[in-house]
Amino acid sequence: MTKELDLVRLNLRAPLVEAVCATMCSDWSEAADLWLDVGRDPDCRALAAQCGLQAALTAGLMDLAEYFYIGVGGLSEMPGYLSDLWTKQSSIRAARVRFYSEGIGGAGGRRRGAPARELMRLHLYREAIREIFVSQDFRNKPKESLPLLARAYFMLGAHTSLMGLYNAYKIHLQDADSTAIVQRAERLLSRRAEPPARNLMRFQEQHPAGAELGALIELRGRPLKP
Repeated sequence: MTKELDLVRLNLRAPLVEAVCATMCSDWSEAADLWLDVGRDPDCRALAAQCGLQAALTAGLMDLAEYFYIGVGGLSEMPGYLSDLWTKQSSIRAARVRFYSEGIGGAGGRRRGAPARELMRLHLYREAIREIFVSQDFRNKPKESLPLLARAYFMLGAHTSLMGLYNAYKIHLQDADSTAIVQRAERLLSRRAEPPARNLMRFQEQHPAGAELGALIELRGRPLKP
């Protein structure tokens, strides 16, 4: 059994602990922002680049993903779980280029009012959420739009918002996909409520970059010089 971690003794900075917890709870949007902050620490830079890239790609935050990708490029080899994720997202990146280029140059400027389903296809989750609310589709087309809204919240890791949506509109979220993500969001929220040290240990045991976090903990766990 893994020994309980003493975060005070380890002197780990709060952003690192929070970033690890966000990753293990699939709070992908928050995790991407936190890993960006963690990456300022030279000791944490390699770990932050890997985990930040994972979070940004999963949440559809391609600008941040490009930044983290540069950091991962400094490694001798990109870890397999990241190279697979990056490759799968290549078609999405290309589709976004087409999407934005087609909407530029006309009198109306950049394309506006794209259907939420198209925005979801492009992994533009934040934009899809805004479109659903601005267009009032969540009221006018609830059976069509609310499952999309639930999926967008889930992909960003906004589990509290997802559960709020479900509690308010559960009659429209009974399809298999919505049921599955609601159940997973409940589990992740309960994990979020656990002590941070437990999620750090969980990261070491389950995440592909767990060994690197373990090495960092080992480094930070050495006695401080007087």
